[in-house]
Amino acid sequence: MNHVIILAAGSGKRMETDKDKMLLKACNRPLIYYPIMIFNEHQEIDRITIVANKGNIKEINKIIKEYYFRKVSKVVIGGSTRQQSLLNGIEAIGKDLKNKDIVLVHNGDNPLPEIKEISEILKRINSHGACICGHFSQSTVKEVDKEKITKTHPREKIFLAETPQGAFYEIFKKALHKAKNKKQEFTDESMLFELIGQKVAYVKASKNNFKVTTQSDLLKLKMILGEVPEDYRVGIGMDSHLFAKKEKGLTLGGIFIKNELKLEANSDGDVVLHAIFNALSQAIGEMSLGFYADKEFKKGIKDSEKYLEIVLKKIKLQKFEINNLGIMIEGDRPKIDPISSKIKTSLSKILNIPYERIGITATTGEKCTIFGEGLGIQCFAMVSLKISA
Repeated sequence: MNHVIILAAGSGKRMETDKDKMLLKACNRPLIYYPIMIFNEHQEIDRITIVANKGNIKEINKIIKEYYFRKVSKVVIGGSTRQQSLLNGIEAIGKDLKNKDIVLVHNGDNPLPEIKEISEILKRINSHGACICGHFSQSTVKEVDKEKITKTHPREKIFLAETPQGAFYEIFKKALHKAKNKKQEFTDESMLFELIGQKVAYVKASKNNFKVTTQSDLLKLKMILGEVPEDYRVGIGMDSHLFAKKEKGLTLGGIFIKNELKLEANSDGDVVLHAIFNALSQAIGEMSLGFYADKEFKKGIKDSEKYLEIVLKKIKLQKFEINNLGIMIEGDRPKIDPISSKIKTSLSKILNIPYERIGITATTGEKCTIFGEGLGIQCFAMVSLKISA
């Protein structure tokens, strides 16, 4: 049989939060949910044991019940060290284990091991007796003393251990017994196996199999899972105008192109700024441009930049700022690519956002619409907002 022991008894001090790390949420589910779910769904895993602490054992039992993790057979209290927690987990299931059963040990704060790497580890254990997973170092590794570098290690030979790590039960028994007699503490299972001279195979871990130790790690996990932060907003806006018959003087994204036909409108007809207005207003739950423009027309204001000031003030009052902006223009003329840099420079100044956070694309739409046929311009804008720093 193949057993998994998930270690979830640590204090998580480096996370710098009062809440137990295993219970911190990502995509509205606690951290410990993810590794339990993956091992519970793995067809080659038979039983799961969770090693908890006194503070989180009640909640972990609730999670197991709520999500019907049927492979979880036991939840036990861990010890003061990782090795003691492992020993508690092994002892809890020892009567059910046979020498050639495989035991995998996994950190509860490594939430995203992949099914295929777990399978490969099981395969390597059957061939070699023991196996771990990890990542090859991307940096040059230096060994130092208190004052200077003493040695440089070839990075291609540096392997950064992750979990799961595992071996046959008979290897675990022998290694834990020797470690106890020598009164030695180890930080991972591979060190235990090495203590008794056991050769350990390795598997390259999947890129998302990493340990959540700090708040930045938790943020990375949330991004991988697709969680949208509460302080994040997205809006989409659109505007379109037809060209005037003869009058020239086109305003687009705040730049003036004197030799192109003007767009018919009560204002300067800047479809780019109008689409941006609607996107920004939608993102904060406000009204469309037309609602505000009717009031401004009475004042004789035609400059679309002035209209945009209305929504920019509202965004500032709600303590948001623009994160990035995407513009999509449909029309046969003018050709957008040659002037996109000028438009981006203009928008960067008007909106007070970096040039590189603005994207502009264009299409004729294969002349399927009146805009593609050159009778006007249609513009879509998509914007994201974030809380002001």
